[in-house]
Amino acid sequence: MNHKLTKQSICFLIIIAFSFSSLAQRYTHQAIIKTDQHKGLYKVSLNPNYKQYMSPNFHDIRVYDSAKKEVPYVVLSEPLLKSKSDFKEYEIVSQKHFNANSTIHLNWHSTFAYTEVIIKNASKESISNIAFNINNSDAYKYCAIEGSDDLKQWYSVSEKQELSLAYNDVYTNQYKCIYFPLTNYMYYRLLVEDWHSQPLKINSAGCFKNSVIAGKLNDLLFAKTITEDAKTKTTLIKLSFTNNQQINRIDFKIKEPRLYKRHGIIYTTRTHIVKKKAESYKETLYEFDLSSDKPLFIDIPPLLEKELFIEIYNNDNPSLEIESIACKQLASYLICDFKANHTYMLMCGNELLKTPEYDLINFVSQVPQLLPEASISPMTELKNTTPVELKKEASFFETKQFLWICLAIGAIAIFLFSKSLLKDMGSDKN
Repeated sequence: MNHKLTKQSICFLIIIAFSFSSLAQRYTHQAIIKTDQHKGLYKVSLNPNYKQYMSPNFHDIRVYDSAKKEVPYVVLSEPLLKSKSDFKEYEIVSQKHFNANSTIHLNWHSTFAYTEVIIKNASKESISNIAFNINNSDAYKYCAIEGSDDLKQWYSVSEKQELSLAYNDVYTNQYKCIYFPLTNYMYYRLLVEDWHSQPLKINSAGCFKNSVIAGKLNDLLFAKTITEDAKTKTTLIKLSFTNNQQINRIDFKIKEPRLYKRHGIIYTTRTHIVKKKAESYKETLYEFDLSSDKPLFIDIPPLLEKELFIEIYNNDNPSLEIESIACKQLASYLICDFKANHTYMLMCGNELLKTPEYDLINFVSQVPQLLPEASISPMTELKNTTPVELKKEASFFETKQFLWICLAIGAIAIFLFSKSLLKDMGSDKN
């Protein structure tokens, strides 16, 4: 009998799993993505209006083309702080090519063909690199950098460097950065050896200045109430969100008083069972200080709550007169390799899905800094979890009728197995 039970249980589980397999293809919301005349990588902005219907790690979303084929994607989120490279262009004073009969003193040749490019650092700022925009080439050359303040006396900055260029399949030109010790000459001269190949066409020159900037933040919609408790000398702020939204920053505007420094906590309420009764308690999520001599924003670990409470301790001071509060969320982008003039479908809300593994994740470091942005329609709810197709109608295996047939087969199978089990038990007694 134990052997029969094991066999019957396995068959039962298989039928139930098969009956619910179609539910794995169901989503709660969808949006239409459209591309322009360009083919390649696109970014799709996922603002809070979209992310509120998605899981925090985006495991429940998929992108499909018009043939219902899955399209790989990568989700990139802005960091609180990120590095930024600003390009400052310099004036090219002269750009000349000298043939093999010209002479110039360099360690690796005494007589050779070379290109001379002189740029002007008008502000005499200290720099450690010069970036040259050069037409596509696969040449391999040597170069040197010299500096001068009067265009007469030149001083060595970098004696010998390799200048290798790998041609680009996408763009007709590319930046090549030459690095050297930090200096502040008025003029810099690039000397490129042209002995084995034709000169390079240099379009512009400049310097990349690195800096740290804040990641892009989107505003969140929420309701708030502010109450004062004279007994505990605290200000209590309640923030209510319509959906679970990830919060990364809270901004304050304080009208009065002019000078203040207050400590506060951010908490939410939880419930647990004590002696078979549900009791609520406070769970502190973050502590902070508000001070009139510091920025009035709080960068917090990502919080995903429908309700948050902020408690500010006033001690014996007058309460803060809060002019406004803003909650912000770091921007996220969907990165996909799309075809030109195509329509795609973004589906989300399928909690049975797992985070996909796409090859595209290995190439996100090669994504250009400025990607074209695909347009996306407002998110729409799928009634009865029936997705709207782009072009083709749903197959029979994706319809409600097929699901009901599976459930009916499962019910009949359970009845037959139960009847057989009861019969076996009766025979064993006899």
